[in-house]
Amino acid sequence: MPVLKSPVALGAVLRETRTALRIPAEDLAAMVGTSPVTLRRLEQGNPTAAIKMLFTLLDELGLDLQVSLPPGVGPITLPDEQSGPRRTRVRP
Repeated sequence: MPVLKSPVALGAVLRETRTALRIPAEDLAAMVGTSPVTLRRLEQGNPTAAIKMLFTLLDELGLDLQVSLPPGVGPITLPDEQSGPRRTRVRP
C-alpha cells in the first residue's frame, strides 16, 4: 500500500492507476466533471492550494496518506520525494 507524501506522489498514483485500468484521460476527466487539462495537472503533481495544504497538514500532524490499489493495478514506483512536479512547456 503506497504511502503518499506529496502532490507529486499522489499524481503518480492517479496516473499509473488510470493507465493500468486503461481509462483515457479525457474519459476520466468527463466522468469526474473536470477538464482534461486539470486532470493532467493533478497527475503531474501540480498542487492546488487545497491539495498542498492537505499535505502540509498531514506532515505537521505526523500522518501518512495511504491508498489501496484496485485489483489488477500492480505495484507503483513513487517519484523521488525531493523532486518537485515535472514542468511541461505549453506551446502557443
